[in-house]
Amino acid sequence: MRIFKYWIEHSKDLYLGNTKQTSKVFGGSNISSNDAIKDAEIKLLKAQKIINGELKKDEDYEADIIEEIIEIIDDDNIVTRNRYGALVLNSKRLMFIDIDDYSRTLFEIIFKKNTHIKELLLKRIEKTANKGKYSELGFRVYETFKGYRVLITNKEFNPRSKESKKIMSDFNSDYLYRWLCIKQNCYRARLTPKPYRMKHKAIRVVYPNRTEIQQKDHLNWVKLYDHNSQQFSSCNLVKEFGKTRTNRAIEYHDRLTGISNHLKLA
Repeated sequence: MRIFKYWIEHSKDLYLGNTKQTSKVFGGSNISSNDAIKDAEIKLLKAQKIINGELKKDEDYEADIIEEIIEIIDDDNIVTRNRYGALVLNSKRLMFIDIDDYSRTLFEIIFKKNTHIKELLLKRIEKTANKGKYSELGFRVYETFKGYRVLITNKEFNPRSKESKKIMSDFNSDYLYRWLCIKQNCYRARLTPKPYRMKHKAIRVVYPNRTEIQQKDHLNWVKLYDHNSQQFSSCNLVKEFGKTRTNRAIEYHDRLTGISNHLKLA
């Protein structure tokens, strides 16, 4: 999970034969800005080696999450603000599963055509969670604006492991979410509402390298966003299965998402 306190944009000339082109990358570090530059230099050196044919392109590279750190819950769980201003929990081991899509079976098309998609989604989640092979796991199921979020509470998972990929597949997690978990090597769960669902003015979060004016605009936007967010929840807890337990990160998630407030989802 590449989330850092310091992000520095660094440039260097790369060569394709006799053609020179300046390339820019961000380097990250939790130590210092100078150390972040070293990280950027490593990226640029790898890029040049790939161009030269000395190194194969790494399809398993870990993508950067260049977002402002809002709170560090512990070494494995970090809260950031994403590009449109919402807070996100990034977890190395706590598996969140996003489930929004549902393809009706022929039986459901014929006999359950008036059944709401969310009802069908929940039944499928319950059926999967109750399978014998998952009898030792503890699941918390949250309703979201579009579907459901499933959290496994009593076991940690490597996002890139075969076991994680299999569980994601069994629960029919959204493909893009699965892909991002692998590329970013972490699980992500949005904690606060999407601004447009609250009819709140949109913003593109500039980070890093904000100007003074951008910082002022950002802080004003966040203040109003935080105020308006109190009228909404990001998810509601609807079901629990198996051997559930809690920890500091789960409690933080539940508090920030507003699961006990019974407010409109956004």
